Amino acid sequence: MGLNILDLLLPRETKFFDYMEQQVVCLNKAIVVFKKLVHNIASMSEKDIAAGLEEIKELERKGDRLEMQIFSELNKTFITPIDREDIHLLSINIDRALDILNSISRKVGIYNIREVPSNVCEFSILIEKIAGHMDVLVKQLRKKNYSEEIMIKMHDIENEADELFRKSMADLFAEKNTSVHIIKFKEFYEHLESAVDAIDYVGKLIRHIKVKIG
Repeated sequence: MGLNILDLLLPRETKFFDYMEQQVVCLNKAIVVFKKLVHNIASMSEKDIAAGLEEIKELERKGDRLEMQIFSELNKTFITPIDREDIHLLSINIDRALDILNSISRKVGIYNIREVPSNVCEFSILIEKIAGHMDVLVKQLRKKNYSEEIMIKMHDIENEADELFRKSMADLFAEKNTSVHIIKFKEFYEHLESAVDAIDYVGKLIRHIKVKIG
């Protein structure tokens, strides 16, 4: 009863959920553009490639603004819907995944990449899947009703990504690739795995929140 009265007297700000959900929207839009880019890059025009890279960059900038807004609001808000440290960590890691995706996309332009190994395309599919599950979990933060099944699915995809990373690195060095090709795509694969890890970490944070609130 005491908790209900406190919530009535000092309502908890729910705008943080709005901001985080908007961050996830930016991330998912960027993932869709990235996936389309790597799957079709060999047949795309220079103009369309540039437009895709620019769209990802703009989404990353919007994500940065949302992350900064969350940080600013946390410093001004007395009572938050969940622990402020958890809000901050969730926001940082959603933004981190978007930053990594933008970083990979910039490399496409810098290295003038017009063809990618099939493993890159497979990574884009895994990133889209795990981000879709994360989207559901972030939306569940409002009602504090978290799906354990989705958390398990995210962890399974993270394991798939680990296996794909090992396979990708083995393929990279087993095939007759130039040193330049190896350097470029080794960096690609490391970034792609990091993007999956950042998204999976959001799932782990939400699991931690679930344990804390019981």
